[in-house]
Amino acid sequence: MIYADSAACQQQLNDIEAIDYFLASQITKELDLQEEVVLFHLLIALQWALRQGHSCLPLLEVADKIFWADEDNNQTGYAFPSLQTLHQSLEGLFISIEDNAPIVLEQQALYLRRYWQYEVEVAQSIAQRINLSPLSEQEQSKAKTIFSQLFNQSLLNNDIDWQKVAVANALGRKLSIISGGPGTGKTYTVTRLLATLQAVHDGQLKILMSAPTGKAAQRLKESIASAKEDLKINNVGNFIVNSIPEEATTLHRLLGFRPQSLKLTHNEKHLLKCDVLLIDEVSMIDLPMMARVLRALPVEARLILLGDADQLPSVETGNVLADIVCREHSGYQSDAASQIKSISGQAVPENNSSHYSHLTLLTQSRRFGGEIGAIATEVISAQSQLSWQRLKQNEQQSIYLEQEKNSELTYLTDSLYESWLSQSCKHYFLKISMAKNLNDAFSVLSAFRILLPTRVGKRGVVHINEVIEQQLKRKNKAINPGGNYKGRPIMMVQNSYTTNLFNGDIGLIWPDDNGKLVAWFEKEEGQYRHISLARLAAIETVYAMTIHKTQGSEFNHVAIVLPQKTMSILSPELLYTGLTRAKEHLTIIGSEAVWKSALNERSWRYSGLKSRL
Repeated sequence: MIYADSAACQQQLNDIEAIDYFLASQITKELDLQEEVVLFHLLIALQWALRQGHSCLPLLEVADKIFWADEDNNQTGYAFPSLQTLHQSLEGLFISIEDNAPIVLEQQALYLRRYWQYEVEVAQSIAQRINLSPLSEQEQSKAKTIFSQLFNQSLLNNDIDWQKVAVANALGRKLSIISGGPGTGKTYTVTRLLATLQAVHDGQLKILMSAPTGKAAQRLKESIASAKEDLKINNVGNFIVNSIPEEATTLHRLLGFRPQSLKLTHNEKHLLKCDVLLIDEVSMIDLPMMARVLRALPVEARLILLGDADQLPSVETGNVLADIVCREHSGYQSDAASQIKSISGQAVPENNSSHYSHLTLLTQSRRFGGEIGAIATEVISAQSQLSWQRLKQNEQQSIYLEQEKNSELTYLTDSLYESWLSQSCKHYFLKISMAKNLNDAFSVLSAFRILLPTRVGKRGVVHINEVIEQQLKRKNKAINPGGNYKGRPIMMVQNSYTTNLFNGDIGLIWPDDNGKLVAWFEKEEGQYRHISLARLAAIETVYAMTIHKTQGSEFNHVAIVLPQKTMSILSPELLYTGLTRAKEHLTIIGSEAVWKSALNERSWRYSGLKSRL
């Protein structure tokens, strides 16, 4: 063997895990090529890339480059040879599309076969669904009738009302994608789309709604319920309103994932029973999950995808939403443009060579119009200098938290961090445990949250939550750092179907009527439910949380604390996701070097999905 064991491999190669070594060992053994050094390291790189979220490994990305070197730990890494030599090392292997090997070489990219299959399945399913089936005259008439009830007057200055476009464009389609940033009205729009679909089909469609996480599913449910009340105000008939469901479930529950089992209740042999499937927060969906959803979806069913393609990609493999949408819409094919004009009165750009007629981009944010909206635009566009100038214009030279109420954006240098954290504990977090009742405590909790790029290090979630608890204990002796206490904010870090709590759900430890500490979680309409502490799955304290965990959440005031040195995890997408969680005020703490470095590192994923489409 090239390495005696995984420990010997990790001793020479930095950032390698045992799974990387064992996959390379297993595949070279199957191919009877255990001594092929280049191939072995390509396979290590392939599994390593999958752990980073890539679905494949382009050979060009490793050719003539040194990987996994760390001088501080005397790890020499591995120097990959030229692209020509890499191809020579793969010549003669039966790893083409037609072969049955565990790896596939296609378009100069190396795949594990199952991930190649996922990409092909997703691309083929999308291709089968994107065409428009024009509505009949009767169906168009029904759509026009309800449009007058669903929408207020058109925008001023002859601007295109993209919410109307999204609804009109989705009619007659098996696949519709509606993408937009926070506050652009995705849920408002899709509720009107569901109402229009039901009106066109006489309320007979069976609609299912889902999202990647329990928290996102709950938010979708609440948003749809609120939007339905708005429909009633606009005099949309109860028959149509009531035909829109309010229940939403996680994708795992939708497909019937079973603990300790690879089998799903719903798959290509046992399809979902629905006419319409709506999925929210699609940016969080990884490639394997999207493939499984499409397998289980009936061919005749409509699929509606909602999400923000500028947000962070999924934690696991792939970047599905970003791969299937575009930043600048190329226009609509003439049949789509004609239907949109006929039903909504909106004239959209026509382009018969467009591949994105099934997509509508919502661009007008009703939430962000000031400094938060401006810096969000600059961040996602990777405008490091402009965004930095904006931060400097909003810099505070000293800590005065009350002053933050008068502005949307605050910037603080690293030198003020410790003082700011201490004052924030007193100004925000201490009020949770000191609240008069549970409702007030939840109000304080939702008002402010510290967001961080990482869990580890001095400015990681684990350490900062420990520091906060220690500081709070100095003001309130009842605080029990590392344990349970009145006012402890908690987050679920595992799904628990028995308690109907999911990874990412946030609650509070608070006494019940008998004075016993229990975990409380919010329900709809300001109600709460409690769970015995003994029944809780894994939880952690959540005064501070990672940006990844905040997708689908909103807080009145968000503070993003950057690390003191550059990190590979930092990217425009990460910062954009974090800062757009703020509804009213945003605080940024960090250095110019780290801020600008973050905006120079795009969150990218190697993938062949976009090119397949």
